[in-house]
Amino acid sequence: MTDKIPLVSVIIPMYNSAKFITQTLESLAYQTMQDFEVVVVDDCSTDNSVEVVEKFSERFNGRLHVIKLPENTGTPGLPRNVGIQFARGKYIAFLDSDDLYTKTALEELTTLAEEYQADVVHSYNSFMLWDGKEHNEDDPAMTDFAELTNPKNFNLVSRLKENLTEPVLETEDIGERVKKWLSMPANEFWALCLLFYRRDFLITSQNFFPSMLTCEDMTVAFLAMCLAKKCLKVANATYIVRPRIGSVSRDRPTIERHIHKRIRALNDGFNEFERIMNKIDFFNNRPDYRYAVLKWFANYRIALMLPVYTQNPLFKLNELVKKEFHPDDAVLSAYLFNTVNIQRLELIKQQQENTALKKKLQKHSLQLIELQQDNITLKKELQKYRSEQ
Repeated sequence: MTDKIPLVSVIIPMYNSAKFITQTLESLAYQTMQDFEVVVVDDCSTDNSVEVVEKFSERFNGRLHVIKLPENTGTPGLPRNVGIQFARGKYIAFLDSDDLYTKTALEELTTLAEEYQADVVHSYNSFMLWDGKEHNEDDPAMTDFAELTNPKNFNLVSRLKENLTEPVLETEDIGERVKKWLSMPANEFWALCLLFYRRDFLITSQNFFPSMLTCEDMTVAFLAMCLAKKCLKVANATYIVRPRIGSVSRDRPTIERHIHKRIRALNDGFNEFERIMNKIDFFNNRPDYRYAVLKWFANYRIALMLPVYTQNPLFKLNELVKKEFHPDDAVLSAYLFNTVNIQRLELIKQQQENTALKKKLQKHSLQLIELQQDNITLKKELQKYRSEQ
């Protein structure tokens, strides 16, 4: 470890990433700003991921650190916590082991953070490779660094509702920030790849990742939004998502695992959001905002489960759902949970049918207008003909 304190610590949680971690590290090695360290936290990989990473040691000249956890945590959140504690940089950036940065990413983010003395730099734009089409790990495109960093393969993913030409410091009004949070698409606004943190802010606010199977980064982003004095909103796109079949975020588990993962996340998420809001006076004084946040989270999580309900009979799901609740109320909870989701599906179906009927009606209305216009034209031609006779 070098004595110099780096400006940025890039934290990468890793599990069985040997096939694609090379390009991720290459995207760091070619950064225009080199005042950073890389902290790779290996979650007990069973392949040669660690060996692949360690081959980069010379390239980073003592700025690459590999931490090997004693046992698998099963979630990227806990390895990130280890990385935060180990990191020495003024700022923290989180990079997934299968994604990349643009060449000027760290230079852009640190320049913005320093200029505005921001606790959080929130990028509202990012890049998605191949228009989001997922590739298999063995596809040559997955490991072709030149192609992975070629702008012609980038699709801009924008979460902006307005034309943002200059960085903007968000209001310090928590109520206004929460309103904005609730109005944004749930699976986009809080994404970890969009956030660049001042490390001291994460430490002093005790903003660490909870032990959750999924969406653990949502709660970290939420707490940061509530507590950050200076939250900088920018349009910079610096993160490149490499859509990969089999990644954690795109995992397609069995029905049993899907039900367990989603309901567990719902339970854990409720508890975590409640824990966060209990610490903030604003939510203790405004139960309406507290309810709105929990409702928003529930709607987001339940929406992810609805496809399962279209493919499986209720009696089969009932037994699976029942396992996720306390034995004393498992039957009732399963019944209510399934009933709510079936009703949601019926509403969605009715809304789709109504939309289809409206389109049909609009089409018929247009046809009727065309017929009326044709009729008027024919009448005019007939009158003209009669006048000429």
